[in-house]
Formats: sequence, structure tokens, C-alpha cells
Amino acid sequence: MAVLGALWLCGCGPTEVKPKILRVAYVPGPSELLHQASVRFAEQVKTESNGKMAVRLYPSGQLGNERELIEGLKLGSVDMIVTGLAIIGWYAPQYGAFEAPFLWRDYAHVEHVWNGAIGEEVRRVMQKKSGARLMQPWFRGPRYLTTTSRKVLTLDDLKGLKLRVPELEIYMKSWQAFGANVTPIPFTDIFMALKLGVVEGQENPLATIYANHLQEVQKYIMETRHLISFYVPSIGPNLERRFTPEERGLLLRALEDTTRWHNLEVERAEAGYRQKLEADGAEFVAIDSEPFRELARERIPQQFEKVWKPGLYKLISESQ
Repeated sequence: MAVLGALWLCGCGPTEVKPKILRVAYVPGPSELLHQASVRFAEQVKTESNGKMAVRLYPSGQLGNERELIEGLKLGSVDMIVTGLAIIGWYAPQYGAFEAPFLWRDYAHVEHVWNGAIGEEVRRVMQKKSGARLMQPWFRGPRYLTTTSRKVLTLDDLKGLKLRVPELEIYMKSWQAFGANVTPIPFTDIFMALKLGVVEGQENPLATIYANHLQEVQKYIMETRHLISFYVPSIGPNLERRFTPEERGLLLRALEDTTRWHNLEVERAEAGYRQKLEADGAEFVAIDSEPFRELARERIPQQFEKVWKPGLYKLISESQ
């Protein structure tokens, strides 16, 4: 009893071991599929490590915008981030073609290139320049062109179309090359701009179109799938310093499982959003995208010939 009393007095009794924390940050909020996937990732890590590791999530840009997140990854203030492809343009602009319209045919094409020589080269350069180790893509859903009152079946139908695009050079120059009258408008103003006729069309994934009720002011949804976009989970150099090889192995396995789940969910969600939009009166319009792709291969690389790696757009677009 005296020994037990002494242990109690000196505070030397059994203590609870705190789990190692993996900090994961991203800009999308809790309603996004990306966040749901991150929650699953956290649950798997906790379960498979028997509580010895825990994932702390920072959604909704709590730790900053994407540029700040990748800087935080380099500095070690965060261990893993999930971002769009803009980070490649910031650190390796010679590979900016990854965000170009009509480059990717589908997600199988994305994975083929990402896991081939071009993808390996991009990841190597990015790790050297930013410290970020880019992992397997998380699909976002293709972008579609929508319009108020006219179908766009050919390139001629695009000429003069007042089209809202994001305030990004790659979007503006690309759609200008197709003949559209490009009007950059902040995302929060899209609905009213379309309703008032300031612009006649816009382009976004189906999830974004539905979530923002754009089908109420847009009748036609062209099946352009012009941008097969994706997120990229990235881990920083801090991971190697803070976690053992066994712990890192567990984390990477959980990330692989999460990636598979997320990408299958995106495909299922795509079909669901289509049904909802059609139920609300939107009309999907099939198009022959090959003439658009041919023009893209001809004109878009010229717009960025001083920045992009020569021949990269053509090499990716023709990759089988």
C-alpha cells in the first residue's frame, strides 16, 4: 500500500498515451464529397491504428487558401493537403496544360497519364520545387457547358456567345480561341448574371450547377465534358520525420482505400445529378466533341507556347 501511495503522490501511475496527430487541410466545406472522403480516411486510420493515430481535419479553408496550404505543407504546419491543379501552375508552370479544356478524354485517360512517364515527371518536379509529394487523383466530375436559350452543337454555335468563365487565364484564353465572347464574373454573381442576360452561358460540373440552382436560368446542358478535373492529395516532408515506416504504411493504405471510394462515389453522383437536373427541366444535349478537340490542339498550345513544355498538350491528348 505504501508503494501504491508513493506512486500516486509522484504521479507515476499509468497514463493515457495520446495519439499521433495527422493534420489534413483543404478548402472545400463539409457538404462536399471530398470532406466525406476525408472523414472516412480519418475513421480508417483511427480504427486500424487502434487509436494510436488520429487525423485532424481542417475543411473550409480554415488554414488558408490553396497557395497558403501548400506553403504550410512545405513549412510543416500541416501534414497533408487536398487541392486542385492550380498548385502545379504555381510551382511547375511548364505543366500548366493539365488544366486545359478538351485535353482529357475521361478519367481512365487521366490515370493512364498520371501513372505513366509524364505523371512521374510532374510529381518529381513538384516534389523538388514545392516539397509536396503528389498522390493519386481524386476525381471532381467533368465540366459541362450550359446556355440559356441556344444549343451549342458546333464551333459556329459558340461564336459570339456571352460566356461566363472563372477569372483564370487558361479558361479565358481557351474559350476565346473557340470564338466565345468571354466575360469573367465572380462565382457568387453567376445566377443573377444569367438571369438578367448579362451572360448567356457558363461552364461547371453538374454538382455545382445543381447546388447553385443554375438549371433555373439555364435550359441546355451540353455534354462537352471539356475539362476532366481532379483534386490531388499531397503529403509533405514532415510526414517522414513524424511517423515511423509502419505508421506511414498504414496511412498510405488508408489513403489508397479512400481514393477508390471517393472516385467511385463521384461516378455514382454524376448519374444522380443528371437525373435531378432533368427532373427540374434541364435538357442534356449530346455533341460531337472531336472538332472541339482538334481546334483545341491547334490553338490552345499557341496561347501558352512561352510557358508550357513544348509538345506537352499534344503528347497528353494523343496518349493511349
